[in-house]
Amino acid sequence: MKYSYTDLLHEEQYTKQEVLNAALVTHPKAKRFNLSQDELKQVLIFENGSNLTLLETPIKDEYGNEYRCSEWYYMAQRVNDLWKKQIIAFLSSWYGLAMKARELYALEQDEEKRIDFMRNAIREKFDNNPKLKEELLNTWNKLIIEYTYWRDIRFWIDQETLRWMNILGKLLMEYRDNIKLI
Repeated sequence: MKYSYTDLLHEEQYTKQEVLNAALVTHPKAKRFNLSQDELKQVLIFENGSNLTLLETPIKDEYGNEYRCSEWYYMAQRVNDLWKKQIIAFLSSWYGLAMKARELYALEQDEEKRIDFMRNAIREKFDNNPKLKEELLNTWNKLIIEYTYWRDIRFWIDQETLRWMNILGKLLMEYRDNIKLI
């Protein structure tokens, strides 16, 4: 199965019950949830689905650069210059510093290319880290939602409104469904 760009870019409105029945991808250091303690007990938290999860086995690109998380690999794909890719890889050694790449470099903004880069990042992350792949498979057939407190209209949903595109969640489900077929 492969989601079309139209399906991925379609804005969703989730219900509270869908969120409670989902596997929620959260930021590894997130402490803020718009859910009660009782509601959190119902939810499957899939923290390692986050692009910000530090990887046991780094992702290595075609130039030999290593990235400690899939977010940094994703960002490096969005630049064409080898030197910039090397700097992003170097910064990925220190948690959080590579986010500065967004400020330092003009990153590719074409929506379809960004989706393809995220697909690559997910594939590389899970193909190279069998424990994480097993965790993803353990979400069974649950809806996967990237649930965050910061606002990004593309890859996550907002905790307050329960809406937006949830591209990362959809791409994780796409990858999960495809590896089940193998």
